[in-house]
Amino acid sequence: MARSRKPDASESPEWVALPHELYAATCAELVTFSHKTVNSNAPPGGIRLAPEQGLKLPYVSARTLLGAGEVPALDYIANAGKTATAVKQLNQLREGRATAPADEAERILTTLTEATARGTRIGTDKVSLRARQLLLPKEGGYVAVTPLTAGGVNRKLRAQVRQHNERLKEVPDDTRRRIPVAVFGLGGANPQNVGSLVRDMQRPLVFFAPTENRQVQALLALYFQGVRIRLPRPLLRAFRDWCADCRRRHKGSIPTNMATRDEEIVHIRRIARAVLAQGEAARQRLLAQRELLPAGGSPLVFAEADPVRRGLVDPELRDKDWPRAFALQLAGLIADYRFSDGQEEFQFEQADIFELQAMIEAVVR
Repeated sequence: MARSRKPDASESPEWVALPHELYAATCAELVTFSHKTVNSNAPPGGIRLAPEQGLKLPYVSARTLLGAGEVPALDYIANAGKTATAVKQLNQLREGRATAPADEAERILTTLTEATARGTRIGTDKVSLRARQLLLPKEGGYVAVTPLTAGGVNRKLRAQVRQHNERLKEVPDDTRRRIPVAVFGLGGANPQNVGSLVRDMQRPLVFFAPTENRQVQALLALYFQGVRIRLPRPLLRAFRDWCADCRRRHKGSIPTNMATRDEEIVHIRRIARAVLAQGEAARQRLLAQRELLPAGGSPLVFAEADPVRRGLVDPELRDKDWPRAFALQLAGLIADYRFSDGQEEFQFEQADIFELQAMIEAVVR
């Protein structure tokens, strides 16, 4: 048996004569958000937005479309009798595609405009067990919210996506990509039970999560946290060995004479300068990719990061107390360092740590 030909999208739809009373009753119950979009077995109901509820914000929603001067297509709350046909033809009239007689079209549009000039709520006195609820925190408690779908927003988005993809077919553009859509089986065997806009809701946009970029991730971690001090193990081992040798040669203690102190300062300078070099390397890395940083990398390190870490990266962020704070932190890290190699560890007393701080501070001032 030969299949009947689907009507061409460019062809004018056939107009079906319906009683004006049906249009009036249908217009009075048209909604922006319908309960049926959550569950086709939910009781009829929904919410129609009023024009004054429009918002001027930089994202797409039913309220922002109203704020931009566009009225999203409305839908019926339940499919009964000729309701689906009436709503279909109402939308055709709004879109200028209907073939209705001029006087009838004008009368119906006037009825539609008058009926939808104000918002309304239908069947919202209680929440159906078939609906979903989200508990959102508010003022120390929670407010229950039932998410509903605006089919008119879906229709607007689907039309824009189609236009975008069709243009790319006609004029390929390497800088613009085709927008993919999925197939969402909303409505079961008889989608019209959900609403007249259900076909548009069955083609949601598809977005793929960005792939992880470890280099960018590390760069942002550096920006928000600053650089963490990493002690140069070879230099610390050399310092440890020097300390152990001094103790062996001087009956368990390190001499406090000028020659020994100068040798110790050499070790501390090497360690401090190696850590400062880590900060400079981090600074150069941030400068090389400054365009990827929040606010263009101004400041170069997040203002709420640890002050010592910030200053280690960018010398311009060091205040008058930074050298002492840096010396205190680095001296503590050196004293607490553990080699875990079976050999002697550092054996610093508090006075020794104070000496380390003074040496480090002299290097960075």
